[in-house]
Amino acid sequence: MPMRPYSDDILEEIRMELAGLWLAHEVHGLKGQMQLYTIDGKEPWRAQQEGFSFWFGPNDLDAAIEHVKKMYNNGALPNSPLLLNPIVHSKEGDTYTPVGSGLIWATGFAQGIDTMRHDQMERIHSLGVFGSPVVRGDNDFAGLKMLGFLNKPVKPEPGKQAVPGCRALYDLSNINSPDYWHYYMLSGLAYLSKNGSFQHPEFPTLFDSAKEQVEGEEFITSHQVDLQHVQDAATCWDAYDRHHTLFVRFGVDTKNLERNLKYFNLCARDFQLFDATGPTRKGAEEKFELVVNGWIPKGATTLIAAAGGTGKSSVAHYLCILAATDWEKEETPPTWLGSTINKEHCTGLCIYFSGEDGPAIVNARAELFDPTTRAKRVMFQRTDFGEGVTFAQFMHKLHKLPNVSIVVIDPARKYLLGNEDDSDVVSHFFEAIEECAIKKGAAMVVVHHLAKGADPKSARQVLECLRGSQVFIDRPRVVIGMYRDGPYTCVGLAKCNIPPSLGMIQGERVFVRDPKSLGLVWLPGPDGIRSDQLSEEELEQIKAEAELKAVKTES
Repeated sequence: MPMRPYSDDILEEIRMELAGLWLAHEVHGLKGQMQLYTIDGKEPWRAQQEGFSFWFGPNDLDAAIEHVKKMYNNGALPNSPLLLNPIVHSKEGDTYTPVGSGLIWATGFAQGIDTMRHDQMERIHSLGVFGSPVVRGDNDFAGLKMLGFLNKPVKPEPGKQAVPGCRALYDLSNINSPDYWHYYMLSGLAYLSKNGSFQHPEFPTLFDSAKEQVEGEEFITSHQVDLQHVQDAATCWDAYDRHHTLFVRFGVDTKNLERNLKYFNLCARDFQLFDATGPTRKGAEEKFELVVNGWIPKGATTLIAAAGGTGKSSVAHYLCILAATDWEKEETPPTWLGSTINKEHCTGLCIYFSGEDGPAIVNARAELFDPTTRAKRVMFQRTDFGEGVTFAQFMHKLHKLPNVSIVVIDPARKYLLGNEDDSDVVSHFFEAIEECAIKKGAAMVVVHHLAKGADPKSARQVLECLRGSQVFIDRPRVVIGMYRDGPYTCVGLAKCNIPPSLGMIQGERVFVRDPKSLGLVWLPGPDGIRSDQLSEEELEQIKAEAELKAVKTES
């Protein structure tokens, strides 16, 4: 949402905002005055009139609005947008003494070229606290305004501009803007600061996460939060070294912090190792399921990696076609890389992010793969998600879809917000993907290129040839490696964190390409399998011989 120009509607919304804040205080019996003010000096806020102060009660809203109108100068510069001190004060003579607050708040700005990530707002919402984006110029996600209604009034800390809980909200948002967190900015006004002009466009957008009408005291009392819960959440957030994945997994559980962190610390704080460790591992009680037998796990991330021209986009697209078709009960779908898809796990939307191939190429492939147009559940996306909307934000939007079977991102580099060699950039990319996998139980398939000039001779060598950060190797559960060998295409598991006993393929499969359909045809018999794995019979023979040798040695 872009910055809103000044209008009388903004003043009416500010009146509504001030009235709502007073109501949040009054449900706890707090009476007194709040303050509109400008700071002394020019840091961090730029105001034409410094050191202005106006104290007002719930019956003085008209006067407060007049001061806002005058100081804001109808939105034209130079002006003095007024900050709000939400703490209720009592007045004795000319002295104002803080009494308490029925709410907590915080403000965070993404500075420079930074953009907020959706997980930052999600943590705030998970506590029952309201929050929505602040805008700056063309950046529609340049910060966060946060507001929580308390179930008990809180007393201010002496000499502080905020109350207990405000700092906890700021910490949970994980925004690096220490100069601004304790200020309360009114919605609708553009605040000029040393880091640019910021605006929270509309007060009602704070409450979008409530999904119900905002109305009066009943709304406030039904959306109150416990201060201790917020502070405990901040304690957990810091204890988990601010890893969103751990916070989602363990939640607010201060009593069991040591236990929750035990296995994570034993695993050198490595997510890949942690996911496979101990009774608290993720999904310990879940049943393991495959979308495609031997290849694609459900609710996890799979990487398909190959050099250009190997056919990885065609393979990924064909997977979506098969999974998006409503097969009859008695029908056996065509195989994918020689394995069957599990129809029961392919009943939802199949979303194909095509970052390189345009509609003409995608449509041409679809006609070859699905000439009778039976695949009715394929949703195609390009790289433009709307002005100011990032890939991670759009992925979060997919969470509202009731059933998602497969999501293909082809290729990864088109959806990264930065350099593919930057581990932080790639980690944020995979966090958005993994969150979708966990919440929707979807199979996430990421297509990725190899380094320029790479010429792997095995699926395992594909892993050594991946472009970019080591994160591309660490984060996927499965890496499928493809490479060309003369007229053949060879495909195998370059990496697999899933035991073979659960049905993952062994060795490599050898295919030839059908030029008419672009499909890969698996060669029959021994010609279609390359394996350096021992067979079950060979393993049993080795075990028997070893046991016999041990018995002879002991005797």
